[in-house]
Amino acid sequence: MDKKVYYSSLGAVILCSSFPMFIVACFFTFLPWNMDRLNIDESDIGFFILCFGIFFILSNQISARILVPKFGTKIIMSFSIIIIAISNFFLIIAPNYFYLIFFAIPTGIGWGSTFPIAGIHANLIEKHSKKIILPYFAMGFNLGMFIGGISAGIFINYELVPKYIFFTLFIISIFISYIIYNLGLPKNLDFKGKGDKLQIPEKKVLVFGLFLFIIFGSMGIVIDWSSLWLTKDLKAPLYLGGLGLIFFSCGGIFANLFSVQLINFFSEKIVGCIFVLIGSFLLLVSIIIFNLYIILFSLLLYGFLTANFVPLIIRQAVRQSSDNIPTTISNLITMGLCSTFFAPAIIGFVAETYSLTVNMYALCIMVFISGIIFL
Repeated sequence: MDKKVYYSSLGAVILCSSFPMFIVACFFTFLPWNMDRLNIDESDIGFFILCFGIFFILSNQISARILVPKFGTKIIMSFSIIIIAISNFFLIIAPNYFYLIFFAIPTGIGWGSTFPIAGIHANLIEKHSKKIILPYFAMGFNLGMFIGGISAGIFINYELVPKYIFFTLFIISIFISYIIYNLGLPKNLDFKGKGDKLQIPEKKVLVFGLFLFIIFGSMGIVIDWSSLWLTKDLKAPLYLGGLGLIFFSCGGIFANLFSVQLINFFSEKIVGCIFVLIGSFLLLVSIIIFNLYIILFSLLLYGFLTANFVPLIIRQAVRQSSDNIPTTISNLITMGLCSTFFAPAIIGFVAETYSLTVNMYALCIMVFISGIIFL
């Protein structure tokens, strides 16, 4: 693989992970506003995330097993970007809760065809270039959250109309889609082969999938609920609701950006395990102290120390699996996202019955335990 193809395809992967997360960060920063507008509570949002997760999983399996072998990765990535953008626009203008749930379906379909497929694309770049790519792919998510959280705060502060913001993002997504398609791997380097039939994954992959199940379930608390937590439990003003995402993603950006150096200096075991233990412990202590500024600083450290956990899990699973790359990653993401069958309802119930702070305690404990097991 020559340098031009390497850097252009790497740019496509980062763009494919960062732009959707920019939209998501904006959406969840506006979540308290949307909940007030629709007069819904935490349990309702939990069911919304559950519906999203179901169609994410279905879309993920269909895309990886049928569409990618037939069309390749980059055309699926490009088209699904537009689906995500238009779906989030409809979520913002939904006139009632029924339509919010209805539009969770295309949102899940769009994400199920973006995140896992871009992960396959990143693994193909690793395969052809013999370089570590997945942490840079993960960096795109943190970059999108960081810029999206800041942008949403500015939008709210200047009282810009949400429906115009998200319609503009839909228009931008068309151009982003075109750029991703042109920057992605050429056809001769894209995935080639037949799709695998649906079957139970290998035992090794099941173990790694269990890690992702725990991590995705706990990370969803930060991504989906942190804005509501800061504004409701810590009494932060609405325009500062995205600060949790901003600090968390900022730490993640630097960790992913320097992932190769961190792994070479320490080792995959220390970066993937010890860092995770330290990060989850520090966040737990900050929540006990319950000071906004200390929590934000701890989220920065937590984002830095845990950012490479998921990329390393996926990398190890692909390395040890005998299945092809699309099947392995699809199985991993499916098992990880199965947490959406349980986590949203539990989180919503606990938040409504007790508080979102209890969920934050649970996040720290679950991630800490995962780090110990991964050792």
